[in-house]
Amino acid sequence: MKTSFPIIGMHCASCAKNIERALRKTQGVTDAAVNYGSEQATVDFDEKISDIKTIGKAVENIGYKAITDQQSEKTADQIKEEAKKKELAELKTKVVISSILSVFIVLGSFPEWFGNTLSSLSYQLTATLTNPYVLLVLTIPVQFWAGWSFYQATWSGFKNRTAGMETLIAIGTSAAFGYSVLSFWFPTPKYFDTAAVIITLILLGRYLEAKAKAHTSDAIKKLLHLQAKTARVIRGGKEIDIPIEDVKVGDIVRVRPGEKIPVDGKISEGASTIDESMVTGESIPVDKKVGDIVIGATINKTGTFLFLATKIGSETMLSQIVKMVAEAQSSRAPIARLADVVSGYFVPIVLMTAVATFVIWFDTGTPPAGGFTNAFTNMIAVLIIACPCALGLATPTAIMVGTGRGAEHGILIKDAEALEIAHKTKVAVFDKPAPLRAANPR
Repeated sequence: MKTSFPIIGMHCASCAKNIERALRKTQGVTDAAVNYGSEQATVDFDEKISDIKTIGKAVENIGYKAITDQQSEKTADQIKEEAKKKELAELKTKVVISSILSVFIVLGSFPEWFGNTLSSLSYQLTATLTNPYVLLVLTIPVQFWAGWSFYQATWSGFKNRTAGMETLIAIGTSAAFGYSVLSFWFPTPKYFDTAAVIITLILLGRYLEAKAKAHTSDAIKKLLHLQAKTARVIRGGKEIDIPIEDVKVGDIVRVRPGEKIPVDGKISEGASTIDESMVTGESIPVDKKVGDIVIGATINKTGTFLFLATKIGSETMLSQIVKMVAEAQSSRAPIARLADVVSGYFVPIVLMTAVATFVIWFDTGTPPAGGFTNAFTNMIAVLIIACPCALGLATPTAIMVGTGRGAEHGILIKDAEALEIAHKTKVAVFDKPAPLRAANPR
């Protein structure tokens, strides 16, 4: 058996890898794939798992939230949408507050850089900003409130013996913060500005990324809007309009000229011509008579007819198309698997490189180029700069955008692998005549 469900709380490709590993260790799960770009998990499981919530608990045990309520796809989508809006609002709040605090921290840390600015302020305010204890108080909210998610993800990774982008950020900024705190007892430089600005910039990038990802499901939403909202059914000898969700298999539905067909079915009375271009791409309306199949969301052009509802809800062709687009966006291309392998080794290598950087600068450098301060600064630089997030994000994002744009233009892509090997296509065969074009002069 196979199921897909959204996951909330992922911050990078390493999060997806951690969840994937935890799912595969769950008894009864035969295979699992987690896509960070679409925040979706696809799991193959056997009869050992009788309740899908068991799979959800495996995700929650490592610090993430799985939406496994399968009563209706709409319910899961609504929960995910609400969670994403809440997360985006919280992230925006953190970015705004962290940015304001970081500005004051930088002003107080480098007064010589902002002589004109500080001179326009009162002497008392300038003295306050440059006070190291004030800098500590300003930095604590940024480090431990705005940046708390980095510590949570790092702890989750340690429990699962993995390391990700958050590990690098948490270690780097904590080292800068801790070293700055030691300066109150020892004559060492302060790096409160480093810790605060790094966390603020990373949160800003995360906010912009989350805002961009909020539009990735637009193609699916547009497809869903194609279906009719109501249906005119015959019950008790009367024709009544009901929401499309209330239509049942076996209902007799009437469709008048110009209306959308609400669900899939078979014509039982009457005849008409139907525009099926939404499904087939055929621009000419198709003649339909008693016994012919009609497809939900297509448009009745001329006559009035009655049809027997045979497929409703998630069983209709439109719903299957929507499902296919969603699965294509969540699928993993072969090149993405290579990126996952590389990112899995990347973080440990970065950690070792950071330690080696510190040792080399400390042992071989001579002041002012060497020494503990410069060695420590360069170690933090390696930790912060070498974040592998783009490595794991680029391919999923390209797949989501590509399949979404294709769906908007009526091109349905089966999965990511098909999209990846499309460049090898030499000949394309269509069952529709190509539009007339001017002859090629060559």
